[in-house]
Amino acid sequence: MYGEEKKIRITLNKEVVSILEEDCINLKKNKNYLLNYIFRNLYSEKIILKFKNSEEKKVIQFNLNKKNRELYYNLVGDGIIKSDADYFRNLIYRYSYQNRINRELFILKDIVDRIKFSIEKKKVLSIKFHDNRKVRVLAFYIGESKIELGNYLFCYDIEEKQYKNYKLSNISNIYITSEEMEIPDKKFVKKVIENFDPFLSTGKQIVVKLSENGVKLLSNLPINRPELIEKKDDIYTFKCSQEQGKRYFSYFLDEVEILEPLELRNWFISKLKLALKKYEDK
Repeated sequence: MYGEEKKIRITLNKEVVSILEEDCINLKKNKNYLLNYIFRNLYSEKIILKFKNSEEKKVIQFNLNKKNRELYYNLVGDGIIKSDADYFRNLIYRYSYQNRINRELFILKDIVDRIKFSIEKKKVLSIKFHDNRKVRVLAFYIGESKIELGNYLFCYDIEEKQYKNYKLSNISNIYITSEEMEIPDKKFVKKVIENFDPFLSTGKQIVVKLSENGVKLLSNLPINRPELIEKKDDIYTFKCSQEQGKRYFSYFLDEVEILEPLELRNWFISKLKLALKKYEDK
């Protein structure tokens, strides 16, 4: 019986289907994996929540994997599952009630647990990303970004000898090594953890000159907007790392001039020249 295919077909609110689709993309998981994972890890919970009603519905279907088929038939035999559609609908709604940050931590629980263990034991981690990059790090903290709605691993990259934040959703595999390592700069690490910033902007500044339209863009673009430290006429000083500056001010095009640091200014000059060349070559 357990070896036979078991297909689950459910009608869901359209917004719930959108949540599932977004999570598949964000977490690099296929639909079958995600829904099997939800079943395996939430089946024992008493589901009492109902998702808000919606006139727009959408049908999804997936196949239970072999391990979950055995669990499914046991639950059917115990009288816990009386209707496939009702049971799995409520299970998925329970998952969807969580915010994106918590859903990510739930799906990536194995990775999160390994990171927490390595932090406790001060063990070096070997990490492989979905793009096949590999790094060795000493982990300090798992922090969240409410602006980008994601979780980050704050760590020290041993090869690059730099403090880094890596998105959890980009990690495909993680291995705890036997190597132990002390925190290079405990004061800095503590400061970052106390006021977590995914861009590691603590102690870093950039200075820009904004046009009139640039000032309007600054007011209207809240995502990744750096903290303003000082303003003198059209010159703005921000608490901002170079990485955050690249991501945020790239939207501004000619409405911003990067003044400091020189390295960031040169990065923008190089990118703008390359962009101009592409248009001139047409």
